[in-house]
Amino acid sequence: MQERGVSTRAGRVLLTGAGGFIGAHVARALLARGAEVHAVVRDRARAHRLDAVAKELTFHEADLLDPTATARVIEASRPELCVHAAWYAVPGKYLASPENLAHVGASLDLATRLVAAGCRRFVGLGTCFEYALGEARAPLDETSATGPRFLYSSCKLALHDMLAAYAPLAQTSYAWCRIFYQYGPMEAPERLVPHVIDRLSSGGIAETSEGAQVRDFLHVADVGAAVAAVALSELEGVVNVGSGVPVTVREIVATIARVCDATDRVRFGAVPYRAGDPMYVCADVQKLRSTGFEARFDLESGLRDTVRARREELKAR
Repeated sequence: MQERGVSTRAGRVLLTGAGGFIGAHVARALLARGAEVHAVVRDRARAHRLDAVAKELTFHEADLLDPTATARVIEASRPELCVHAAWYAVPGKYLASPENLAHVGASLDLATRLVAAGCRRFVGLGTCFEYALGEARAPLDETSATGPRFLYSSCKLALHDMLAAYAPLAQTSYAWCRIFYQYGPMEAPERLVPHVIDRLSSGGIAETSEGAQVRDFLHVADVGAAVAAVALSELEGVVNVGSGVPVTVREIVATIARVCDATDRVRFGAVPYRAGDPMYVCADVQKLRSTGFEARFDLESGLRDTVRARREELKAR
């Protein structure tokens, strides 16, 4: 298995899930590195996260759960590389949704069709939830024990295992980006960071747990850049995508409050910890760094950028 992180020629890239929170930033990062990006979206009219770079993309409207649509997209794009970011990700529903099962089958169909069409490399997006997080006490590396607790992460891990076994048989290159926690502009409002920003920016009170949970958060623009770096490298297998910097939820919320000049409007301990919530989740990112990737944002600058962008989003409504 190769461990070299040397960049390769960008070429023609098929990016599925291009309109999503992470996918839209992967698209930007691939374009910045000179790739010809073919962006797969279900509905171009709803892919607003791509508006700023739309003229630089070739769009394909398709539902990849439909094999006929998948075949049409591959025929039209003829990619050298595929970055597969498409998945069911509705906040509050995705962890237990049966939709996850359908995406395993659709992803396998996509991969095998790509191999038949001569695509030389497939890069999938996984999740840190594939790891046995309840047992973690130190940064997780790519060899750490897996033990998913949700249907979502079970399906992601199952897909990884099947593709890892298939790739050498198909003589194709394969990498799996295990994404840790992310935040940034254009995030769904139900998630932690935008929820706290919205509450404090509107003059309200943000109620949270005590916030002792340790997490690995990376600005989504850096997540996109990291995925692009892995995709355009020769790395194989699992690659953690995170900051490698452990921070507590309390630090994150307190930083947002300071940026919003609202430190007196946070109520730590107002809500209980979620049952089963792991207390330590952080990535070992040595393998990612072998690509030459360096994050643009630290936590302070990243949250300042996110607060600015979120306020602009709310004004534009």
